[in-house]
Amino acid sequence: MKKYTTLNLITVFIVSFMAWIYCIAVAVLGLIYNAYPGQDNISVLIATLPTVFTMIAAFAATVLFRIMPRKWLTIASMAVALVAGIAILAMDMPIWGVVICSAILGIPAGIIPGANASVLPMIAPEKLKDKVAGIHTGLMMLGMAAFTFLAGVSAGDNFRSAYKVISVLIVAIALSIFFYPDVDRDMKMGLIKNPEAEMNIVTSGSSDHRAKLKMPPVTIIAPLVYFVGAVFWNAWYMNYSDLVINDLNIGGAALAGTIGSLGSVAGCIAGFFVAFWIKATKSWSMPLAFIITGICFMVPVMIPNTGGCYIAGFANQFFNIFIVSGLTTYGSLGTEGTRYATICMPLISVAEGGGVFLCGYLLPVFGNIFGGGPRANLQAACIIMVILGIITVFLMRPIHKQVYGGGKDRETQTNIS
Repeated sequence: MKKYTTLNLITVFIVSFMAWIYCIAVAVLGLIYNAYPGQDNISVLIATLPTVFTMIAAFAATVLFRIMPRKWLTIASMAVALVAGIAILAMDMPIWGVVICSAILGIPAGIIPGANASVLPMIAPEKLKDKVAGIHTGLMMLGMAAFTFLAGVSAGDNFRSAYKVISVLIVAIALSIFFYPDVDRDMKMGLIKNPEAEMNIVTSGSSDHRAKLKMPPVTIIAPLVYFVGAVFWNAWYMNYSDLVINDLNIGGAALAGTIGSLGSVAGCIAGFFVAFWIKATKSWSMPLAFIITGICFMVPVMIPNTGGCYIAGFANQFFNIFIVSGLTTYGSLGTEGTRYATICMPLISVAEGGGVFLCGYLLPVFGNIFGGGPRANLQAACIIMVILGIITVFLMRPIHKQVYGGGKDRETQTNIS
């Protein structure tokens, strides 16, 4: 069987870092307003259309991954984003051109998470299989923070200068051409384990054969739990700025931005510890993460000051990423090497975008029960997250047993088939 190198693994991680490069556009939105005065109703689309393109690309990936190797689809998504970014940098285009090109930058965010999350368990050493999804998520968040910062520093007074940052994609594309593993080709050639091919060796009339070919429950359960949860765990992301500036009146945009940045740091850190969280809490990992995330929403309600918001910002994002990376880990390991991996992983990306979108509309409906406003929204989200945590006890127990073999450590298990 083919053994992949450390360079292959590092290349995939570098690509993970590039996933959310569309943050370049959002970071300089204010400068774009200034560059196109009187067209704010069009410019504002730069803040929303990239995520729409992300959802479309992620949904399309459930089909595209079946007909095109993940390696080359990933490279194509980065190449398209590179061309769009260079176009903004080099051409003096009307506002609609900037909007469309900025939206195209959202395509890698729809392709890369699903591709990398399904490829990583296939190429990682056995002792790292349960850790790579968390590292992948942590690097995506780190990339988001880095691109936002670099775009702001590079822009100066000209928003187009921010798009110089897009040049990092040249390095990622070059490395991917040579070192991103083409696992789809290798499976067809029999160079790596193909669980579905091995299933076909079993006598076709046996009940065991028919059972093994069934879709693993995690294929649907992980994206479904992710989608419903994302509607409510994004409560902090959607409300913290309004909470700090308008509700608690404890500071302005600078304080809100600092609290948001602290949350991003917490998310990056959490991504590297997800596997240890799952190992320690086992089938309770997702229920506890849901419940603790919900409780964190109540911190600024009970401690309505700067310290309470700092604590909530860090703790919420930390345990939130335990859910995000945890569900990704369960999905990638539970479908490893099968065609269902290319369904489950893109659907999780769709669930992320859909959950963020609906959060802004559904959460205030529940928040109105408590009087409306950011604090009421957080109270409502707390209650719902605790309820979801209780529900996931029953959903995640059989999935944990499938992926981790009951109470045994992942490292003692053979590859999932």
